[in-house]
Amino acid sequence: MQKTIESQLTALNQLYKKQDTIYHNLALRFGLSDAAFWVLYAVYESDQTSSQYDLSNTWFYSKQTINSAVATLVKIGFVQLQKSTGARNRKVIVLTETGQAFCTKAVTPLMEAEYKAFAQFSKEEREQYLSVFQKMLDLLQIETQALGE
Repeated sequence: MQKTIESQLTALNQLYKKQDTIYHNLALRFGLSDAAFWVLYAVYESDQTSSQYDLSNTWFYSKQTINSAVATLVKIGFVQLQKSTGARNRKVIVLTETGQAFCTKAVTPLMEAEYKAFAQFSKEEREQYLSVFQKMLDLLQIETQALGE
């Protein structure tokens, strides 16, 4: 049984890496880092404004990575930072016209591809996939909390 679990974990880790590579290669095609591409994706797909802090928490990147990605996106003119209403020091990330045009060209087709791929699962398969994936991450988080202490 141990050998089976070990080979399944190897296959799972390879699948994670393959997924990362798909997104990484797409970001590279558009001349962006993975983090910069995900910032654009997150801002573009969201109905709400997001701060760098929000993106760090919801997309599981370090604050430094998000800050660096946003700085790059500001520099190339894809986003700008605007003061948030209600929060003293918090600024929200807003797409510029150039950023919006880029997202229409790069992010929309990706979202459509993701939708088409996921829609090929039955409703039950989608629910099962999400449930099992979430359970694996929850259990892995529990099992790894004590590591490195």
